Formats: sequence, structure tokens, C-alpha cells
Amino acid sequence: MNKFSKPAVATAVSMALALMAQQSALAQQSGDGAKPEDAKPAARKPGAPVQELETVLVVGTRQSQQSSINRKKHAATAQDSIVAEDVGAFPDRNIGEAISRIAGVALDRGDFGEGVNVSIRGNGPELTRVEMDGMAVRSGAGTDLLGGGDGRGTEFRELSSDLIKSVDVIKGSTAAMTEGSLGGGIIITTRTGLDFDKPFYSFRAAATQSDLNKQNTPNFNLVLADKFLDKRLGVIVNLNKSRYKSEQHGVTQGGSNNQQGLVRLGDFDGSPEKTFTFNPATANGDTINTPMQITPLIAGGNFNASTPLELLTKSAAAQTKADCFTTFPNLTTAQTNLMVAAGRTAAYTQRQNEQITCLNQWNDYSPSQTAGFRYNFKSQDDKRTGGDVRLDFKVNDQLTVYSKLSLNKRHVDDIVGFLGVGSNTAFNPAGTFTDNTTTNVRSLTAGQSAVASLLPNSYSFRANNAPLVLGTTTNVLPGYTVDSSHHLTSYSTNNGSFGTDTIFSSIDTDSKTLILGGEYKSDRLSVQAMGGSTKSTAMRYDRRASVSYVYGIGNFALQPNGIWSFTLPNGNNNEQLNFPLYSTLNPAAPLAAFPASATNPVSVPAYTAAQRAQYTNNTQLLVIRSFDTESTEKTGKVDLAYNLVDKVPFLTSLKGGLNYRDTGGTTWSGAGGTIKDPVGTFGTAGFVPGVYMPGVNTRWNVIGCENTAGSVAANGQPCAYGYIPNNQLNNGTGSVVAGTNTFTKAQYEELIRQTLTMAPAGQFYGGSKDRPATLIDGWNQLDVDKMFQLAGIPVRLDCFRTCTASDGKVYDMPMTKFTEKSKAAYLMTDFEIDRVPFTNWALPFGMELAGNFGVRVVQTDVTGTGYLTFRSVRKTAAFDINNPTAPAGFVSNTFSQNASVEAKSTDVMPSLNLVLWPVVDKVALRYSLGKTIARPPVSKLLPSGGTNVVCSNSQIVEESADPDDSAPDQGCSGTLGNPALKPQTNVNQNLSLEWYANRDTSVSVGVFRQKGLIGAPTIGVFRNNNKVFATSNAVDPITGTPLKDIDFSFAQWDNAPASTRRGLELGVRTAFTFLPSILRYTGVDANYSRVRSTQGAPTLDLISGEILPVVNEPKYSWNASLWYDDGGFQARVAMQVVAARYFVFTPNTGTSVGVNNFPSIGTSFRGAPTSYNPGAPIFGSRTAFIDAKVSYRFKNGLELFADVRNLTGERTQTTTGGYQDYADGIPSIYGDGYNGRRYMVGMTLRSPR
Repeated sequence: MNKFSKPAVATAVSMALALMAQQSALAQQSGDGAKPEDAKPAARKPGAPVQELETVLVVGTRQSQQSSINRKKHAATAQDSIVAEDVGAFPDRNIGEAISRIAGVALDRGDFGEGVNVSIRGNGPELTRVEMDGMAVRSGAGTDLLGGGDGRGTEFRELSSDLIKSVDVIKGSTAAMTEGSLGGGIIITTRTGLDFDKPFYSFRAAATQSDLNKQNTPNFNLVLADKFLDKRLGVIVNLNKSRYKSEQHGVTQGGSNNQQGLVRLGDFDGSPEKTFTFNPATANGDTINTPMQITPLIAGGNFNASTPLELLTKSAAAQTKADCFTTFPNLTTAQTNLMVAAGRTAAYTQRQNEQITCLNQWNDYSPSQTAGFRYNFKSQDDKRTGGDVRLDFKVNDQLTVYSKLSLNKRHVDDIVGFLGVGSNTAFNPAGTFTDNTTTNVRSLTAGQSAVASLLPNSYSFRANNAPLVLGTTTNVLPGYTVDSSHHLTSYSTNNGSFGTDTIFSSIDTDSKTLILGGEYKSDRLSVQAMGGSTKSTAMRYDRRASVSYVYGIGNFALQPNGIWSFTLPNGNNNEQLNFPLYSTLNPAAPLAAFPASATNPVSVPAYTAAQRAQYTNNTQLLVIRSFDTESTEKTGKVDLAYNLVDKVPFLTSLKGGLNYRDTGGTTWSGAGGTIKDPVGTFGTAGFVPGVYMPGVNTRWNVIGCENTAGSVAANGQPCAYGYIPNNQLNNGTGSVVAGTNTFTKAQYEELIRQTLTMAPAGQFYGGSKDRPATLIDGWNQLDVDKMFQLAGIPVRLDCFRTCTASDGKVYDMPMTKFTEKSKAAYLMTDFEIDRVPFTNWALPFGMELAGNFGVRVVQTDVTGTGYLTFRSVRKTAAFDINNPTAPAGFVSNTFSQNASVEAKSTDVMPSLNLVLWPVVDKVALRYSLGKTIARPPVSKLLPSGGTNVVCSNSQIVEESADPDDSAPDQGCSGTLGNPALKPQTNVNQNLSLEWYANRDTSVSVGVFRQKGLIGAPTIGVFRNNNKVFATSNAVDPITGTPLKDIDFSFAQWDNAPASTRRGLELGVRTAFTFLPSILRYTGVDANYSRVRSTQGAPTLDLISGEILPVVNEPKYSWNASLWYDDGGFQARVAMQVVAARYFVFTPNTGTSVGVNNFPSIGTSFRGAPTSYNPGAPIFGSRTAFIDAKVSYRFKNGLELFADVRNLTGERTQTTTGGYQDYADGIPSIYGDGYNGRRYMVGMTLRSPR
């Protein structure tokens, strides 16, 4: 089948033919085009003298377009470029947005519609190296202010575009390019102090506003440049300051993590028709033919449960629910009596799981039981300041030296808020059902009809080896509706609650870059040398608070657009600010005794309900996430080129160079934990308490309390008002609270009244395209910062790097650290051929062949340091070999420390670039071939591998024997990092046909192939006989054995099989100068990209069996922009379209959520025996954004401008992509988001031309 659409190809051919018609009209007109220094050295020399034509001065959009075309035309490899004013002429506020208009570049607009990072030809930001003036661009907080990009990606919002001279998107490769980009790299060059012929100034003042919050914020920039010392010293200064207040509104309907989707846990319609049928052909993996439960028999042998494949096949064959019980009959007492006693319950439970798996095919789709519908609000107050100072000194005509210092600071206050409306479904809520053990029928408990109903055709699990019971209770009240595709489409619940949940994040980033360099040029030799250092830091901490109250009955109904509506019985949809209900006192409840223990030095006695006070609902304040990071790169390199023209036949230059890079990063996560476990038995002689480290990530309780007669009486437990630190030794670690602040009921209500105050600036989803009419208009957010202050909660920001533990000593906090030292050398040569080698015969038709070939070699040394936990396990006299996990049978001791791992690798990267000119200076056929590498994600290089790793030295394991009678390895949980991971490696090929009709016009058609040699590090491989603590001097705290002498078995990250990606790119740029009147000032830029990847083992939809696309790979994307520029008035409208993308298969969450996939490729699988109930794909919807800009330039240097992003108010969605949709084509939506339009108006005053 043809991989590329006929309309796209036909459109490109039609545009090319139309452009041919204008060539003769343009033959008498020529612009001076780009300056020579704005383009790379020509890859070939002219084949014949060029007749001088009359020069017409062009400026603005057309001039920058000519320069961009010129750079592409004379590039050393496949590339596209933006030059000079392109960044300002596009309706884009940063570099990422500008280059996203290039074919093959996909932009992530983030939550607020601003360009965050880019992917090139399907390769993400972590696989795309970005350099500015020869230095890597580091992003201290990652690509999303949350550590995204895994230490490799670049965040474009931190880069100023004002001094950009050119941006090259390199899609091929040469030996001179710094490695690190898999499918394409980005090279940014800024202006130098010697670029200006006379004193220059530019001052921009603007205001920007999001139409969601209606708040104006400033944007300033100042550029000053001049030459001194007889114009040999050039100085340029760039200062910028800006502030963006942004919002994003959203709706989430996807359950847990918004990546659970609809569930099938009850049969609402009682239809004999299946809701879905299992597809055994989609099962895959080593375990699908292994019994899910193997139970030993007393007389020998085993009782085997079904294998996953058998279970799916038999379930698919069942035509009625009765068939499920016929196929998987209940185990009889006689059968279970044949089994060893310890295995009977597991065997019976697995038979129930088999029955439930089969029965799940009749259950109907309903909203999540774990997380209900939530309205979402995000806002950022983003303050950015930065500046550059560059000095360029021309020592003589051959030598120029320079230095550059760049500083950037950023502070972001980020708010994420949710309003939950209590839509959670529930099945078999406690206290709502009564079982008849004789008939095995479940009924609704008397008096529960106001809060629950019975689904009489559903089956439910029963414990204690009892058979399934017929009947399921649910909080969905009678009167619900179900569509023809077995989806619940309207329902009501009781005991629903309004829940306001707000996260407030404070984020600071800082980056510093210093570059020193020089350039020497003589008649033959040119040398470029530079050294530099860049450092980025970031600190972030996220505080969270939530409050709620029960409102009672809520009504929920699916709308034709796929969004669910919510109303109260009185017709309202928001009664959030009913403050007295938040402080409702709950009935007094008894309290069990809390005896003294190893972590609790003071015992608390038991209290009856009559002895206790009454409390409100508890509000927990948390620091849920924090980090402190440093990221650095030091670079030194020298590049030499020797001109071989007239020296060596066909060779025009010989080039070589050396490059040294020292890259590193350290992250402190803010987490505390156990330093050392207690030794001995609490309360006995010799007991040594454990050592516990509090962290920045901590939780506290805030609650209201009112005394009762019993609580203030003798032996009662009265309210303990005020802040009281938790006296447990491990307070502030894990889920153990650091302290509690208790208020009176009135004070607690007032606390909520004073903090639930952040009112919306405008209507929820105001101004969005096709705004759902059933949405609420808005709700208040919690002022989390104020709540922490009023509650007197102490946040320990001094505990990031070191902290005082429970023993009073100061310890290093958990951290991850990596260093990566690279030494690279390359050699390459350029060549030109206009005749048959070693003859005087010209190539046919006057053709010319030019290009380059070379090789780059890089050696990389990697050291990774991460936090590992060691656990020593010793048997006690009470150890029972038949029950080895009994707590009395062993003692353990745990401690944690930082550990390091090291590795070294060498990579060789050859490259070849050819360009054939069938029509000299007009038509080029370009080919490139090269090997590219991208280093692995940083977290996968660290010992902890991005997971929680605990390595155990167990006497129980030690005294067992391997099959070969050798000593068995000890084990580590989690997945360890691997510094020996190979870089992801491709062999890339590009072939393009390029037509340069004139200075203003280029048309190109290109195809590319990225053949993977080494895949991404995404799989875990089990390894034996490895010394995890080889570099540690620590010993086992119980046995004294050095840890470096112990062999461990563990899972470790390794490279997955590689994939191959193919693509087509079409592009055209032209100015319509041949048109009459004002139309001659117009032009168009357009491109189209189409990508396909081959997967060795693709992910399948588990129900339909259809092949799902490669993750995050859109089928196509295209850009088109129409511009006008008459030298004074400028206008541009740009459209960017990206096709739908597949993200992941549900449930993409680590918790048990009632959506359980069977073993298959590319889906999450819990592993433990369970009932199967497969999930669905998550797709990002197709997006189409339109941006626009207008400006007017006066001759005195004043320019007025205005621009708008997301002109049409587009929204984004995640859906099932058409799988498991509702009846009548109503989409199944996980989430919907709208970031509004953003407007900017301002002026620029610059030196007159």
C-alpha cells in the first residue's frame, strides 16, 4: 500500500509547476540575498561566471527567507534554517516555536500554549542536542520544570531569541558535528560584536495577556552594540525581562492518574449479549502457556490452574454466563483435600479469578471507581530575567578572539487545582449487602436503598473459599441509563462530596554560561578554538492541601460531545463555598491503644468513644515533591581546516578537530527515610534505636476539635490545641506525619474561609471553541501558601543536601549524581567533481558533484551515583522452613547509602554527504549517510535506575542451594541502572531533490530512513553474579561481611530491540514578487511531513487485535504560513497541524484499579494471578493551531506590533481513539484541556536603517 497520500504529493507537484511559471518573470530581478558570512562555506565553486544583474534591496521577511534558502542550498549536509528576522517575523515568542515551522519538527506547546521543547523526525527532546554558540544548552529543571528530558532535553522558554543570527536544524550529519542527536540536531548562532557597522540600539516594550485570566504582564528587551579601538573591539549587550501569567482549564474523566479509563465491574443492563469478547491472539509473552497457579498435591504432582492463553480462549468461547461456570466449575471439597493445606486458598481463589475473568465479558462500561470527574485549573506566574555580554576583538586580519557571558534567572509560581464532584462509582460498599450462604445470592441490606442499589445479574467475590455470589451492590442509584454499546450514560449517587485540592509549587532556575574562543584565518589554514562552561541549577518544592464536605445526591449525564455533566437536585452545579459544612463534627469514635515501640517511645492508651472529643474531617498539608539540582557542562574544542583547492585534485579542504566535554548533574530529591534499622528487641537490654532522617517531602495534619463531657472528664482525651510535633522517631518520613495543629471548630472553619479565596479571573473555558454548555463557570482555589502560614507548618528547605537525623547527627541526604566525560576526534574532507576523475571530460550536461566524507570517534567514561538500601536478614530460633515469611522467624537490619557504578565505551561514527547539481545552481540531488548516537537517559545510568532499590543479604537465601549446588546469589528489588548502557544508535539516510528557482524560491522533496542499530534502554534484563557494592567500604551490620564481596541477582536496564523509521518531507518557500500590485509583497512557506516506523513486535489493541501506532508518532504533520511585507507593514498567519498520536495503553498506573491486562506486548501487566479485564489505548487528538502577527515599521526605527497565539481557541483532548466508544459515535474522553489565546502588543525602537 502507498505510504504517502496522493493529495499531499499532488499538492507539492502542483505548487512546483506554478512556481516554474514565475521563473521568467523573475529573471530580471535579483536581491543581494544573504551576506556571505550568514551562510556556511559553499560546498562547491561556481561552474561558470555569473552575469551581474541589477541589484534590488530587499529587507525584512523576504531578506531573511533568502538567507534561509541560501544556507540550505550551500549546507554541508541536509538541513533547514531560520536566519535573522525569521524568529521575530514568525508569530512565535521563542526559538522552539520558530523552528517548529520546519518540516519534521514537532513542538510541545505545554500546558499554557508556549513552545516548551521539540522533537525532530520522531525523536524526542532527550534525543536532540541543542547548542548555542558551540555550547550545549542546559535546563536545570528539565524540559517541563519537573525534570523532564531525563537530563538530556532542552527547555526553550529559557532562551532569549533577540540576538539570534541563525538557527540550523541539521537533519543529516557530518564528522564535525557534536554527537548527541539521533534524528537531527539544533545549532543556534548569535550575533557578534563585530556584526554591526555602526552603533546600534534596540528597545522593545510589550504587554501580553491570556484571555483566560485577563491580566497584562510586561515584556522588555534592550540590545546595545558598538565598536571601539578603531573598530577592532566589538561589544554587544542584551538584557531582557518578562513576565507571563498563564492559565489552563481542563476536565479529567479518566480515573486514576487520568490514565485508567472506563471500568467494567458490574452488569447494569442485564443483557445476554456480551459487552466485549476476549481476543486470545493478542496474548504474548513467556508466561502465557504457564499455569497461573500451581498447587502441590499431597500424594505428589500438582494441580494446575489455567494458563493465560487457556483462560482467554475458553472465556472467549463462552456464550452465556452459565458457560463460564461449566468451563471453570467450582473446586469441590474432595478436590481441595487432595492439595497441601498451604495451597488450598490460593487454588480456590484462582478458580474464582478464572470465573470472574469469563464473567467480565458481560459487565458494562462505567466511570472510574477510584477517581471521579474533576475540573482542573492550572496557572503560572512566570518571571524571567536574563542578559548577555559579548566582546569580540580583531587582533589582526587573521585572528579574532571573543568572550561571552550569559546569565538567566527564572522564578515560577505554579498552581494546579482540582474540584472533585463525587462521581466515583462503587461496587459492594461495606454495609450495603447481605449474603444468603445457602442460595449464594446477595441482596441489598435493609435501610440502604437511599445510598445503594442491587445489580442482580452481576457476580461478586467471596472470601474464605466460598463460591461467587450472585448479586452486586453499587452506589449507583436506580434510574440509571445504559446505551446500546453497554455504556452507563447517566446515573446518580448519594454521599457525593465537593473536594477542593490545590498544589502550589515554587520553582527557581538559574543558568550561567561563559565562553572564550578565537578564530584564525590565513590563505589556506583556518582554526576555530573555544572553551566554555555552563551551569544550571533548579530548586522546586510543591505544597498541597485539600478540603471537602459531603453534599448528598449528585446527578451525572453524558453529553453528545463526550463530556459528563454534573448537577445537584436543585439544578446548581457548584456549591463549593458552603463553609459551615467543611467544619461539620463527626461522631466521636473509639481509639485503640498505641503502645510504645521501636519507633514510638511514648505509649498512648485506648479510649472509648465516650472518652473522646469530636473532630472535623482532617486536612493534610503536604510537601509532595521537591528537588534541588545542579547540571554542568565544560567544553573545549578546536577545529582546523586546510584549503586544498589547486593542491589536491577534487579535494577542496581537509578538516579535523578535537573535542572534550565534561558533563555532570546532581539531584537531591528531598526524600528522607531510614538510615539504620533498630538493633535488638525493644524494651530489652542492648536495644539500639533506629536512625531516621526527616525530609523536605513531609506531611502534617490540620484538624478541628470540640471537647465533649467525656473528653474533659477524668481519664478522657481532650482536644490538644495548637501545633504538636509527632514524638515518633521516624516522624516526617514516608507516611508518618511530622506533627498536628488542632483548632477549635470555629477556628478550623475560619481557616478554610480565609484560604479558599482564590477566585477565578474569568469563566471556566471562557472563549474556547465549542465550549461545553454544561461546564461550571468556575470555582475557588485554596491559597496554599497562606494555609501553611496560618497553620504554622514548618517546611524544612534546609534539608535538601544534609539534615539532622533522629540521633542528632548530620547526614548526607539521598542524591543521584552522574558524570560523563567524552573525548572526541574527527577527520573529514570536502570534495568537488565537475569532470570524470583523472580526465578532462566534463560530467554530462555540465553537472557537478560535491560533498564530504569523514569519521568521528568518541570515547565516553560514565560514573553514576545513587541511593541504595541494604537489608541484612538473619534467622531466629523460631524460624519455620514451612513458613519462612513468618515475622518471628527472622530479624532484619537496614541502612541506606550512596553507591557508585562506572563504565566506558567507544563509538565510531562515519558519515558521507553528496550533492549532485544536474542543473548548476538550480537543481540539487542531495544524499547523506551517517551513523548517529544519543546517550541514554541519565536516570538509567544511576545505580537506583529511577526505581526504589533494596538489596538483601539473607541467611535464608544463603543456606538454600542453587540447582548446581553453588552458593545462591542474594537479591535486589527494583531495576538497577546501568552505566554500561549503549547509546541509542541509528544509521540515517536522507535523499532529497531541491529546486532553487530563484533567490526567493525553493522547493524540496525528501525521503529519509532511520535504521536503528541499538534501541532505547527500556527493558529490564535479569543478571546474576554481580557485585552491586563493589566500590563500597560498607559491611553487613549483623555479620560484618564486606558488601563488596557479596554477589547479587537483580534486574537491570538494557537496550531494547531497535526500530526503523521512514518518512517523507515536502517543502516550499516563495515570495510572489511576479504578482501585480500589493500581491507582490506576499509569500508563502509550507511543508508536509509523513512518518512511518516498523516495529518488531507491535502493541495490539487487546480486544480488536488491531495494530496500534508507535508511541508518540503522528501519522503526519503540516505547516503553512502566508505573509505580507512591503517594508513597512508586515503580517503573517501561520497554521500548524499535527495528526493524532498514540500515547499508552491503560491502566498506566501502578495501583490496582480494576483494569487488568493479560500478558501482551506494550501494555502494563500486574503479574500476580488476578482476573483479566483489559484496558484501552490513550490517543492525543489531532491539533490545529493558528497564530498571527501584524506590525508596522516606520523609517525612524519605530515598529508597532501585535500578535495572537491559538487564534481560533483550539482545545486538546485525550481519548480512546475510537476504541470502546459510546453508542452513536460519542467519544470516550479521558481528558480535555484549553489554554486560551494569548495576545501581545508592543513597540520596538531600533537604530534607523
